[in-house]
Amino acid sequence: DDSAEADLWLLNSCTVKNPAEDHFRNSIKKAQEGKKKVVLAGCVPQAQPRQEYLKGLSIIGVQQIDRVVEVVEETIKGHSVRLLGQKKNNGKRLGGARLDLPKIRKNPLIEIISINTGCLNACTYCKTKHARGDLASYPIEELVDRAKQSFQEGVCEIWLTSEDTGAYGRDIGTDLPTLLWKLVEVIPEGAMLRLGMANPPYILEHLEEMAKILNHPRVYAFLHIPVQSASDSVLMDMKREYCVADFKQVVDFLKEKVPGITIATDIICGFPGETDEDFQETMKLVELYRFPSLFINQFYPRPGTPAAKMPQVPPAVKKQRTKDLSQLFHSYNPYDHKVRKKYAMFVVKKN
Repeated sequence: DDSAEADLWLLNSCTVKNPAEDHFRNSIKKAQEGKKKVVLAGCVPQAQPRQEYLKGLSIIGVQQIDRVVEVVEETIKGHSVRLLGQKKNNGKRLGGARLDLPKIRKNPLIEIISINTGCLNACTYCKTKHARGDLASYPIEELVDRAKQSFQEGVCEIWLTSEDTGAYGRDIGTDLPTLLWKLVEVIPEGAMLRLGMANPPYILEHLEEMAKILNHPRVYAFLHIPVQSASDSVLMDMKREYCVADFKQVVDFLKEKVPGITIATDIICGFPGETDEDFQETMKLVELYRFPSLFINQFYPRPGTPAAKMPQVPPAVKKQRTKDLSQLFHSYNPYDHKVRKKYAMFVVKKN
């Protein structure tokens, strides 16, 4: 409960943005100043373990989290341990740590299940790929067993997550809808399933099935589909592997077939080479769809990525575009159409 009283600090990290890595670096410094033993985890040390500020510290890789107790015990003894290898079975890369490991949930009513690690893309701005690697999916039966176990432990909501849920199964000869139908079979009355982020190209292949699943009474009518930009030239520079028309096709189809669906999306402001015209296309897209949930990110060049070597948009311009998009987002009320209607409420938080 009190970090000052702890013998050891286990610091997890995210490599998506510069501020997250800066915070991680500052936490390491603070731990060392307090003479604490330190174990580092997450994508930063996995992607770049030879960084000077990680020197001599214990590291547990993103696929080795099931060995955390062992690493902590050795570190407390004064040893420096580094487990960064990829887990394999008969030469095939596995999805990560076992799904049946015991866990303490932040919210005892919500189970978060990672259905795969890594992805199939090579986005030019992304550092996470350096840490997570290519797609590796968990078998359907293991995911279904984890869901059943969670419901037995009193969970009433399951969140499926990964770097890209839409790509699930492409490495093991199956797909996302097949998994979802199997999960729906084991969701008890009074429990719900919530899908995570899915990139447009893979959802495009399963639109009919996805619409049926999202209409299921025990599945939230929600999908997070990141567009990142409404300019095809910017998407090409990002290597996103879809065009704006693909994104619109997915959103239009789901809005038509799934009444009341909530579509969330992501936007990167100020990607290298983004012109004022490119940015205005993004503004028009947001104005058109009025996304109720919009994640606005100012572009940060991540070291070692192709985008970091591209001609950069001036910081003041990036900041202004981020501000303009934020103002647009706050200018509309996406839930006005729900006023004076009755809805069933689903409570998933205990005091």
